[in-house]
Formats: sequence, structure tokens, C-alpha cells
Amino acid sequence: MTNTPDRPGHGPVTLVALALGVVLALVAAGTLWARFGPEDPDPCGPGLRTVNGECIGVSDGGGKPFMADLTEVMKRIKEENDRIDGQTHATIALMIPMTSDHEEVRKQILHEVQGAYIAQYFANGATKAEKQSGGEHPKIRLVLANPGKNRDQWRTVADQLAGLAEDEKHNLRTVFGFDLSVRPTAEAIAYLTKEKKIPVVGGPITGDEFTGYPLFARVAPTNSDQADALTHFDKNLDLEHAILVKDTRPDPYNESLLQAYERKLRRSPHEPMPFDSEGTDTEGRLSSEFKRMATDICVLRPKVNTVYFAGRPTHLRQFLNELARNRPCKEEPFTVVSGSGASTLYADRKLDWDALRGLRGDGGSWKGKVTVLYTSVSHPDGWLKERPGRPETGGTPGVVRELMRRLAAPPPVGPIGPADIYDSRTVSVHDSAKTAIAGIRLHAEGRKSGYIPTLREIGTDWNALRGTHKVDGASGWICIDNKGNAYNKAVAVVRLDPQVRGERPTFVGLAWPKKFPPPKGQEGSLACQIPRS
Repeated sequence: MTNTPDRPGHGPVTLVALALGVVLALVAAGTLWARFGPEDPDPCGPGLRTVNGECIGVSDGGGKPFMADLTEVMKRIKEENDRIDGQTHATIALMIPMTSDHEEVRKQILHEVQGAYIAQYFANGATKAEKQSGGEHPKIRLVLANPGKNRDQWRTVADQLAGLAEDEKHNLRTVFGFDLSVRPTAEAIAYLTKEKKIPVVGGPITGDEFTGYPLFARVAPTNSDQADALTHFDKNLDLEHAILVKDTRPDPYNESLLQAYERKLRRSPHEPMPFDSEGTDTEGRLSSEFKRMATDICVLRPKVNTVYFAGRPTHLRQFLNELARNRPCKEEPFTVVSGSGASTLYADRKLDWDALRGLRGDGGSWKGKVTVLYTSVSHPDGWLKERPGRPETGGTPGVVRELMRRLAAPPPVGPIGPADIYDSRTVSVHDSAKTAIAGIRLHAEGRKSGYIPTLREIGTDWNALRGTHKVDGASGWICIDNKGNAYNKAVAVVRLDPQVRGERPTFVGLAWPKKFPPPKGQEGSLACQIPRS
């Protein structure tokens, strides 16, 4: 038997090398797959990514809730979006921060999302009357766009929304909400309207400079309109015995409120008292500064009994606490006047109600209380049918009550979490969503079934929402002028009176930027008309 030499490449050493090569190849392939293959899905869900512990991006209600408070209402949004899936629809996007480190802000966020959802649900023909109205085309899909609690991810989210606008599956047609008058809000609105040509409807943003954007409208009265309305409402405001306390930090809300109040306080003999906050919700060390102000206010001559406050709600609460607790003239009553940002103040747990009530005197009477008077986008009592002196125009009785009923509705509408409309956040976002939907459907009327209006059709024609096409909001009629502002919008004047039970804002009355409610339309019809300026 003859020994045959091993063939080249088939010896024991070569087989080991071959096996090792296979292993190395598999490892390399795994590395390449890890680097360039499909990534693990983000735990936040589709359309979202985790950034600094937050779920950033656009959600249809599915996936992980942005925060625990939104669990129920996001589930309802997802159900409604799934229900209309496959039908002709347009998408609207609520763009606000969906998380916060502050409890009172988390409540506001919940109320805003609730308002948006209720507007969507009932716009899709949830009641028999709405089904008979014929105004259900197209169906409305709602998505939630979270730019982060600091709004620093707005550009990424705006680009994501632009992609939905280009996608015929989604047909995004309007972005709405924008709940705070700050620089990132202005930048996001400018980018969406100017660069991406997407229509925008502002909710509770009242800064005067939020105007003049293309394709833009808003439902809340400006700070100047609110100040004018308050002046017309109460002719007895004692401006000669008033002083202005102002925040010098650059901030659109503060700046426009300051300008409005400075015009009103021309007759005040007292120089304004400035402070410099560190941020919108940052308390910083202002309490000691406000304590000093409270002492100085007491010794001013002529006496001061009214303080106009141009600043954010967090700093307003700090100022009120120090004024109530530490002013030497505690027997003297004070009224502090501020803008619509104060609408959330009653729910702030750090507000010292006991100190605001003043001193208890002989016989159980109270003296030296501190009252807050502010303008608000709405109040539940503003349009009650039974309220004496309710104007015939400017709003429709029962609309806000219907909203309250819907917020408490059982399945399939709810549950959506605890609701509260006294901070006006639910109402203002509900009305901005309703305005967005009205703008979309106005251009679908008379068209063949399945027609979706273009972005340009909607955005260049917000001013068509006036007269007989006005939006019948829960906050009153919304009539859009040529600058995209709500013309002569009803302003609720509200008092936070510490001696009123329930510690909730008390409705004082309705006021009008143009002094009077809108005139009746021709032939007795009710319509909001905008005169030539």
C-alpha cells in the first residue's frame, strides 16, 4: 500500500485556519450588521427618539406616553386615529412641550392635549347633529409633536412634520398650539410658515410680536388687546395710585405686556420697579428682591394700591407671596393686575392663600387682602345663557358648557384624565384646533369626495374665517383679520379673590379691545365684521 501525501490545503493546520477564518468572517459580519443594519427600535415608539430622557418627535398616540399624566388621553387619540384609518383624512399636529419638571405645567399640558383631542373627536362626526351638518370632510387625524421641555428640539420636529406634509398617506395640513410666547416658539413658527410653507394656528400665545408671519393665524387676543379691553372695562382703575413691576429679561410675553402697561400708566407718578428673572419657570433668588419691593411700595407717596405686573406666572406668584406676607402696610388692601399668563395661578400649590386673605380683625372681619385681577382667554361663566347683561354678539351661549360635558364624557370618548378649564388652556387649544379644522374644511366644501386642500389654499386664506364663516369657539367668536389676529376677541376679566370659597377664579365680566362687542350683521344676522382700519 503506497502512502499518498496530503493534498495542499487539506492538512490539519489548514483546516484550523479555515475554521478560524469562518469565525472571523461571522464576527465581522455581525459587526457590520450592528453598525449598518436595522437599529433596535427606540423604546419611545415609532416616530420618536430618546433625547436626554425625553421622547422627542411626533406620535399618533401610540407608543410610550410622553409622561404618565397623558396615558389615558393618548390612548383615546390612538383609538380615534385608528378608527378613521383608511378614510380620507387630513392631519393636524399639536406642537407643545409634552413634559415638564413642574407639576402645575404638567397639568397645563394635560389640559391642552385634552382640548385638542375633544376638537378632533367631535369634528369627526361623533354626534347625530354633526353627522347631519355635512361638515365632516375630510376626517381629522391628530398627532402630538414634542419639541422637548426646553423647546430646543423644535427644528428636528418641524422637519419631521414637513415630511408628513409631503406624504399623501398623512396629509399634514396645519400645526397648532404653541402655548408660550418665547423665542423658540417664534423661531419654530417662522421656520414652519416661511421655510416649510406649513399653515400654523397659535393657541394661548399673546405676545404682540407674534404677527405678520405668512400662513399664520391665532385665536387668543394679543397682550395689547387685553390691556385695552381691561381699560375699557373698568374706568375706575386708579392709575395715579398704581405702579409697574416689570421683568427686564428678554421675553416676548413680558415685553409686549410691559409696552401695553407702560402706555396705560403714563399718569403714574412712580418709576417702575424692575427685576431680572433667570428663566420662564425659574424661581431663582427673586423672593428676597420682591420682599424688598413690598417694603418700598408701602412707603410710596402718593400711596399705591394697585400694582401692574409684567412677568411670568411663576414670578407673579413669588411677588404675591412676598407682598402678602412681608409688606409693612398689611392693613391696606392691594390689587395686582396682570395678563392671561395668570390664568394658571390658582392651581399653583405654592401660592399662599392664607397670606393673601389678609388680617383677621375684630368680629371676624378681614382687612388688607391682596386680590389679583387679570385678563383671560376664557372663563366658564362667560357665555352662560342666564347671565344678566350677556352680549348678543361675540360668542354663543352653551358652547363652553358643551365642551365641559364632552370632557367628562364616558367611553368611547373618555376617560382622558382629570379635566379643568379654569386655566383656559383646554379652551384655547381646543379653539385653535377647531380653527385649524375649519380652515381645512372650508376649502373642501363643494369639492369632490376625497379632496384634500393644499397647504397654500389653507394658509393664505385664514382671513376667510370671519362673518358667516367665523369660528364659534368656546372662548367666543374667532374672526381672523388680514394680519392673522383674532379681531376684537372677547376677553374675560377674572378676579382671584382669596376670600371666595373654592380658591378658584371669579368671573367679573367680558371686555372688548374695541370697547364694544361686534355689531350685528346685515338683516339682523349675527356675524363678526372687520372694518377698514
